[in-house]
Amino acid sequence: MQGAVGARSLTRYLAAFAAALALPPLILAAYLTYRYAGAEWRRLEAAANERNDDLIGDLDRLLTARIAVLQALATSPAIDGGDFLRFDQQARRFVEQDLTMRLRDRSGRVVIDTGLALGTPLPQDLPTLWHQRVLDTRRPYVSDLFTRASDGRSVVSVSVPALRDGEVAYVLSSTFTPGALAQFLVERGVAPPYAVSIVDRTGRIISRSRGHAEWVGRLLPGYASATESKGTWSGINPDGIAVLAYYSRSELAGWMVTTGLDRRELEAPMGALLWRLFLIAAGLLTLSVGTAALLAHRVSLAGAALADTAAAVGAGRLVAAPRTPITEINRIGEAFARASVQLHEQAGALERANQDLELRVVERTAELAASEERYRLLAENSTDVILLYRWSEPIAFASPSCFRLTGFTAQELQTMTPAQTVHPEDRGAVEAVSRALGPDRPSASRILRQRHKDGHWIWVQVTYSFMAKVGPDRPNVMAMVRDDTERQSHELKLRHSNEALQQFSAIVSHDLQAPLRHVNMFADMLQARIGAGDGEAASYARRIMASAERMQRQIRALLVYSQVAYAKVRAEPVPLARVIAEAMTLIDAEVQDTGARITLSGIDAEDPPVIAGDPELLVTLFQNLLANALKYRSGDPPVVEVSAERAGAFWRIQIADNGIGIDPQYAERIFEIFRRLHRDESRYAGMGLGLALCRRIVESHDGEIGLDTGYSHGARFTLTLPRR
Repeated sequence: MQGAVGARSLTRYLAAFAAALALPPLILAAYLTYRYAGAEWRRLEAAANERNDDLIGDLDRLLTARIAVLQALATSPAIDGGDFLRFDQQARRFVEQDLTMRLRDRSGRVVIDTGLALGTPLPQDLPTLWHQRVLDTRRPYVSDLFTRASDGRSVVSVSVPALRDGEVAYVLSSTFTPGALAQFLVERGVAPPYAVSIVDRTGRIISRSRGHAEWVGRLLPGYASATESKGTWSGINPDGIAVLAYYSRSELAGWMVTTGLDRRELEAPMGALLWRLFLIAAGLLTLSVGTAALLAHRVSLAGAALADTAAAVGAGRLVAAPRTPITEINRIGEAFARASVQLHEQAGALERANQDLELRVVERTAELAASEERYRLLAENSTDVILLYRWSEPIAFASPSCFRLTGFTAQELQTMTPAQTVHPEDRGAVEAVSRALGPDRPSASRILRQRHKDGHWIWVQVTYSFMAKVGPDRPNVMAMVRDDTERQSHELKLRHSNEALQQFSAIVSHDLQAPLRHVNMFADMLQARIGAGDGEAASYARRIMASAERMQRQIRALLVYSQVAYAKVRAEPVPLARVIAEAMTLIDAEVQDTGARITLSGIDAEDPPVIAGDPELLVTLFQNLLANALKYRSGDPPVVEVSAERAGAFWRIQIADNGIGIDPQYAERIFEIFRRLHRDESRYAGMGLGLALCRRIVESHDGEIGLDTGYSHGARFTLTLPRR
């Protein structure tokens, strides 16, 4: 009696154990079913979203094509000549493509209407709102759905300006019916379970893939909730079906295309899979319980030993395999024994892994905190202002340094758009830069005027950077703003100095030379009156005339220096060989008279020196240097050698001669204006201007020039000029 009772109890336990063994596969099957159904749901969602994106792209291309046709017609010479009959014939060629066109003048008067038969009186209806919109913007415009007055049909319109000399002379419009867009959806293969609607800016349906004729002009259910440029919404579609809808707005027309997916199509696979899972679960449970009943008799003898082993394993102890008359039970016992060992080892490994993970979390947290602190200190202590924004939207971030520069706090700037902080005259340039920034042009710089809180304007230098990896609705422009007021002030002072220099040159060239001419004239008259009667007075008159002539030469030399030394320097590639050749041409007479030999050495024929500079100033520079070498010659025929070598971003050029040389103590004095080492002008003519001009020209090219004091075979000048 007790054995029978024990057998029944063991059967129940074994059946429960079998059911427990069947439960993990069932859970796994349920999980896989859920994943499959979810994947199928996401696949349909992705397909709907992709289809919606494709449709909005195809719609924009359709409208762009119609706009292109209108823009091409708007350039017709028939409009310029007022030959509207010929233009009407040109426009009627597109009637077969469902393109009826109207041409209005600026006042809105209809000039051409291809929707009417030739000879039919033209309507005199009032101009449309989009007619004025095209006049104001001088850009194409796509209208919302409206009822055409001539036939009462619902249509949409595309209008473009006919520009002449930058002004709108006429407005060319084309209307087409929603039926064309319905055919557009048919051609794109829109079919159940998808339902597509094209909606204008006011939410009225222009076309539908289902029940098109019934729903044209009616308000789309749920349109008020579609506030973004792209998104999703759930609800009841015009057919009364619960749908999950995806929508996108056309950037060209402002219309919205929405693709609805029937929820029943999404939920049907899940229901079928759950029903199959239920049948499988019932079969597995039945099989498990039956198998348990068959095995109960043989397992009863070893149940106690196996239960003790299992209890020991559950307690986390190491156990030995039980020995029973049933081989299978013994194997299970051995498995329990091995499992106890593995669980013991895994518990230790898990503990070590947990400790390692906790340590890594602590280290990573510290690294993140340090990184955040570095970026915070960088933003708070930078003297430059850092701004993050999207153009035409309020500034999203402003670094604390904005208060020192503009007087506005970061919170105050975040209530303004970038355009509100910029001088009105600079807004156009800044807007153009912001709109041009993108992957193809990731950065740009501008100098502009920034508004200060107290009302005045400050000059700033702004560097714009495009951030390509941010989300579509996140700020994508970073602007680094630096105070440029002091530099602009210096440039203003420099301009004033240049203007003063020009005024000085004008005074020198006119006001100072006029008295000298009078002195020279009166001295000449005095000499003529004295004649040979008073030799000493005549000598004084000659000295006066000589001094006046010398002062005139000095004034002319000063004018030459001011014109050359402060000339605006152009930057263009100039071959050194060409500059030397032109300079030699200008002193050809001196070269022939002295029998001089001028050579170029150390110049690589495969990579000849090319200077970035002003060709005219460079020719003047080498003309003076070569002329000096010929002027201050020794008894031997002059030999001048010009050499060049690379020196980083510059060419190092040397001009050496075999002349009389220069004492090193005068290495700096020779570059001063009107400084001469030889008083006797009869032997070495000149005003002491050449080397001063040379130094000014070299420095205007960001180079240097000097005398090589270690050269003893004559004179050698070393100068640097920028490479191309």
